[in-house]
Amino acid sequence: MKNLRKIAAAAISVALSASMYGCTPAIGSGSKTAMTVDGYDVPAGLFIYYTLQGYSEASNVLQTKNGTAPTVDDLKNANIDETDSTDWIQNKATKYCKDFVAVQREFDAIGGELTSDEKSEAEQMASYYYSQDPRLEENGVGMETMKLMALSSYKEQKVFEYYYGFDGEKGCSEEELKEYFNDNFARVKYVSISLLDSEGNPVTEDQKRSLRKKAEDYAKQINEKSGELDKMHEVDAVQESYDEYVAAQTTTASDDTSSETTTTTAAETTGSTESTTTTTDPFAGERIIQKNTTTAASEETAETETTPVDTESADYKFKEFIFNDIEMDKATVYDYDDSTIYVVIRGDLHERMTEDDYWNKDYIDYLRSMRYSADFKKFLEDKADALETEKNKSAYRRYSPYKLELETES
Repeated sequence: MKNLRKIAAAAISVALSASMYGCTPAIGSGSKTAMTVDGYDVPAGLFIYYTLQGYSEASNVLQTKNGTAPTVDDLKNANIDETDSTDWIQNKATKYCKDFVAVQREFDAIGGELTSDEKSEAEQMASYYYSQDPRLEENGVGMETMKLMALSSYKEQKVFEYYYGFDGEKGCSEEELKEYFNDNFARVKYVSISLLDSEGNPVTEDQKRSLRKKAEDYAKQINEKSGELDKMHEVDAVQESYDEYVAAQTTTASDDTSSETTTTTAAETTGSTESTTTTTDPFAGERIIQKNTTTAASEETAETETTPVDTESADYKFKEFIFNDIEMDKATVYDYDDSTIYVVIRGDLHERMTEDDYWNKDYIDYLRSMRYSADFKKFLEDKADALETEKNKSAYRRYSPYKLELETES
């Protein structure tokens, strides 16, 4: 990326703020600008939008606390984090406006440019989200506000790529990102063997021993293959064999037929299946699983927060086994829970890190975001906190949360 300042900060500030003046037709001239951040006049439409967002967040906080969705009056009379809800919501709106300006300033500082396609996509995004919330138009937030915000999301991505891309001062090399991928994700393939009968009841102890022996034979069958790809393909053969076994058992349980007839029927059934499972995809049936983590990222806010984890769950223990105990390229019998046995194998994830597979732009962008989103958020917040802010008291009074239309007719 070019590290050039393509447009003067003052010029872009004037241009962007001017484009917003027509978006709030009912707004008086004294409150068109909600605040000034680092010389950038924040339009009232933007402040109203973030006020509505702050109100929604306040509602979520109260609902989590009380277990029921609050009414507008409930929120109006509530304190959140020992702060009056009006102040809490407006503090949120103020913060988001500062974050917005920080993105504009950083985009300008790196000499960022958006392509015509990105601008078009941003406009489509704005139109879609504007249509989803009737409160926006009811409160004087126009399409120009939504376009400005959608464009800002693309600008933010450019800033992220500039600092955290492969050539960025805060990012990592491509090889380092590949190792991050390999450390946090695993490539596995498995056959799931049920310890329940066709009616969902646990099988007898003798049947359990027989099924475990079958699982061990399957693992041995897979491990007799020499190469990783051959072993992965052999898992498909094992799956077909197990499917035939299940079909035979099901037929035997439902019909009093001879074993020869049952076997023939099962073979005919899986014969048609074989033509569908044979594929040119060498990785058919493989799964990518993520390492256990105690954090979760919100898709809406990209914020990470500590979440409770059930370390006794079967899924958690299975992942721990895959990442810490299983031998690479060796099929292993694993007791998933009381009702399931896995014959599982883990392959080298690096084998799938190619441009036409798991090392394409979408995966690279996802991994980079996963690794650096918290750092980037902190980076922008620090930039925003350093910006000088002057509030328009008239606008803050005029667009106080409970003077807005906060509910829509269902």
